[in-house]
Amino acid sequence: MRLFWKVFLLLLLTLLATAGLSSWLGQKWLAENQAIESRLNNMANQGEAAASLFEMEDPRAFRRWLHQTVRSQGFHGALVDAQGEQPPHRPLPPEMQGLLQQVMEKKQRVSIVNPPMLAVALPVELEDKTYYWLAISMMTQEELKQGGRDLRIIQLLSAVLIIALLSWLLTRMFTRPIRQLQLNSLQLAAGFFTTRTPQSLSSRKDELGDLARSFDHMAEALEGLVNSHKQIIRDISHELRSPLARLQVALELARNVAGDSAADELDRIGIEAERLNDLIGEVLTLARFEQGAVQPQNEPLELHEILQTLIEDADFEAEAMGKKVSPLLIEACTITGDPLWISRALDNVIRNAIRHTRESGSVEVALHNRDGNALITVRDFGEGVDEKLLTDLFDPFFRASAARERHNTKQASGYGLGLAIAKRAIELHHGTIVARNHQQGGLEVIISLPVS
Repeated sequence: MRLFWKVFLLLLLTLLATAGLSSWLGQKWLAENQAIESRLNNMANQGEAAASLFEMEDPRAFRRWLHQTVRSQGFHGALVDAQGEQPPHRPLPPEMQGLLQQVMEKKQRVSIVNPPMLAVALPVELEDKTYYWLAISMMTQEELKQGGRDLRIIQLLSAVLIIALLSWLLTRMFTRPIRQLQLNSLQLAAGFFTTRTPQSLSSRKDELGDLARSFDHMAEALEGLVNSHKQIIRDISHELRSPLARLQVALELARNVAGDSAADELDRIGIEAERLNDLIGEVLTLARFEQGAVQPQNEPLELHEILQTLIEDADFEAEAMGKKVSPLLIEACTITGDPLWISRALDNVIRNAIRHTRESGSVEVALHNRDGNALITVRDFGEGVDEKLLTDLFDPFFRASAARERHNTKQASGYGLGLAIAKRAIELHHGTIVARNHQQGGLEVIISLPVS
């Protein structure tokens, strides 16, 4: 069923329910008004009988009748002469004095409905005399519960309840699938290309179902494109290995034949071939992570010892570029992980920092054991990275800007794979890695790994 018909039927049902409830409550309110009017008329009709008895009978008989009538019909009555006095000159109750004043001024019937009080007053003409009949009745608690005011409150609350129910149904109809699509979109944007909408959403026969199916088709197409892209990179990398190996063999033969006459040129070719071999190796490593083919060989590791060794090796190489790697506080930490991939990840981060720190600058490395996690910070003293690009640093083949390469004069720039491999190796060990610009300049990479 299309959304139009769902909304139409829901609104129609709500309208019918509201109309039915209003009609039922209106009938109850009308019946209550009729009962009140009948009660007022009954009290008013006693006026002529009271005046006649007062004229025809003695005062004692009149009071006896009045007392019996009051008890049987449940109201208080009083007969007042034209001067506003109650024979035989008894004072009126306070609640009747205001009623008497109104009827004497208007010279016609006055009715007051002010729950729980019902009151009526009217002039009674008897021959050449004028009397005023006053009657007051108090409604019981049961009558008040069934009164018009309560009915109006019930009607209002019922309307609010129906509107709230309609709002909840509309919200459930629209926002739940929209939020589900939003969640799936975020998952797809995060790189989970196997994300699909739930069957309950994609099987709907309305526009939201169409949107869910379109999303699934888009996700399927993206997954196919990305997988094809990865497969092409893997295939090309494998295919390049063989001609690269032949090139290195031919290079050694050429060295033997040429001797010293072309040593510089051949050395340069050898360096470029080695760089190409490193690039192919990193691409294949990244491809193994993407395929889920990397299975860590976990064992207890003294992380502080591994980090100290990496710092010493990196500092030795950094000296050739006029830079240094400085260890700050290195606390003892034991983790469970694969020594190969932990070392590879940390080494990639440290070497990336050396590459981008300024000449004669340093790279600061620290290790802290905090709240069950090993926190490793690696800070360079380079130009930093645009805030908008920080999350992209760990994407394959990503390079932040030329400014990051400005101080890299004695070493070839990276391929944009080191941090990507480091991220996947850290995540393989249930850790996290983030980058941020340090307040005092440079880029700081923070790695968190669970401590054993």
